[in-house]
Amino acid sequence: MEKRDLAVSLAGGRIAIGAASLLAPKLVARTMAGPDGSEGLTPLFARMAGARDLGLGLGVLAALDRGAPVRGWLGASALVDGIDAAACLLARDHLRASVFPAAVGLAATGALLSAWLAREPDPAH
Repeated sequence: MEKRDLAVSLAGGRIAIGAASLLAPKLVARTMAGPDGSEGLTPLFARMAGARDLGLGLGVLAALDRGAPVRGWLGASALVDGIDAAACLLARDHLRASVFPAAVGLAATGALLSAWLAREPDPAH
């Protein structure tokens, strides 16, 4: 798989997760934290994270489409995914046991792949 295709795939996954979190925050919260996850402020934070992911994913795709610099978008993606992985580790007692490995794994993989892709030079303008 070419690096551009990998960046597009990562952006597509980020957009899908972001859209799901924006459109169905209570479902996402219940999936992550269990039946009580859809209570209180948890759906708000799911929606906020979804907006962030949607924006980053669309930013990567727009930059790639226009031949614009993409390193900043990928660097930001690596940063937030790394923070998400650490946050999952810190909150492991509040995440469903069945979701925890996937949440940490996806976040860590996204961080590593985005950081690796961000090391590539941007396309010529």
